[in-house]
Amino acid sequence: MKIRFECVCAALVLGAALGMAHAGPRKVEIVAEWNRLSFDLGDKAAEKAYDEQQTYKKVLMQGVKADSKDNLYVSTARWGGKEVPATLSKLVRKGTEWKLQPFPSKSMNDVNNPRGLKAVLGFEIDRNDVMWILDQGHVAGAPSGPGDEKLIAWDLRAGKEIARYEFKDSDTDKKCSFLNDVVVDNDAGVVYISDSGIFCDPLKGGLIVYDIRSGQAKRVLSAPEWVNNEEYQFKINGRDVLKPVDGKPNGMKTGADGIALSGDKKTLYWTNLTGNRLLSLPTDLIRDFSKSEDDVKSAVKVVATLPSNTDGMTSDRMGNLYMTALSLNGIMKRDAATGAITTWFSHEDISWPDTLAWGPGGSLYLVSNHLHMWVDGDMDFDNPAVPNFRIYRTSTQAQPYHAK
Repeated sequence: MKIRFECVCAALVLGAALGMAHAGPRKVEIVAEWNRLSFDLGDKAAEKAYDEQQTYKKVLMQGVKADSKDNLYVSTARWGGKEVPATLSKLVRKGTEWKLQPFPSKSMNDVNNPRGLKAVLGFEIDRNDVMWILDQGHVAGAPSGPGDEKLIAWDLRAGKEIARYEFKDSDTDKKCSFLNDVVVDNDAGVVYISDSGIFCDPLKGGLIVYDIRSGQAKRVLSAPEWVNNEEYQFKINGRDVLKPVDGKPNGMKTGADGIALSGDKKTLYWTNLTGNRLLSLPTDLIRDFSKSEDDVKSAVKVVATLPSNTDGMTSDRMGNLYMTALSLNGIMKRDAATGAITTWFSHEDISWPDTLAWGPGGSLYLVSNHLHMWVDGDMDFDNPAVPNFRIYRTSTQAQPYHAK
């Protein structure tokens, strides 16, 4: 499987095709694309078995993040089973191909390692090049074991783990929780986490706050009306999500998902994936662990009703929000000054825009992964009309929210 590398001129042509922002055509570059994901395991026999056994059909790319040197890392939560070679990887170039190299190491990605990574979906790299790794703990949807659901801080510069928090029963439900995404406030020393709660019906979504200095965490919101699925159905390119079962609608149900901080870090935003409300809480309230659930519930605000539901989100230093738009095949932007929400860019080739990530110089990365096709078992790994997995990059001319 070859990955196509786009030259600058091709990126400009694509950008013109994709550009639908109000300011005119937006230049968007395809950084890498795959029909099926390929790993660099340092073991030819293992790599051959991965291909021959078609293990690649069990692997879905979800997240992408960039460090200060513009190295890219991706997550592949083990939703397809323990056979997935790694759940967190660094992209490395081998000849003309990008491959996924287990990160921080093969041993840390060994599903049988009791202290290793089980199923990483959300992660973040802060301004100090510390990677905050959120481990869902669930492999192929099974309940997580002791110590499986955790948050690990990995210092990329020093090459070592500097913090670890294993979620307590008061933080997460080891059957229901679906730890989804994470955002970091280095100034206040706080990590905010969304829990989609998808493994139970009704859902058990929520928000969790981790205090870096004390090494303690607290679940700060579990109110069903704010962190669970809403009465909301959506389509991607005219296709239901998910496929009907026995002729009956089988709509996806996912709670708190995308999460972001305002530029001044005074406000925490989030959305429920099966919903189109942009919600918020003041961060000084939820950082105060003495506040009750009622205190938190009463402070929730519905900031806006969005033109699409969203998966990943982030903000710039000015407080503008960038949100993936699932039904609009792209990214929408909320202007901090006016509150206006516009389609920043969109194209039908972008299918299930999943995660956003800041790169150096104000660049913004986006993963498109056809997640709904993969979940339905309909992904074509040989000759898809559009490559199944793509990483896009564009420029924002802005500083990320966590800029110094």
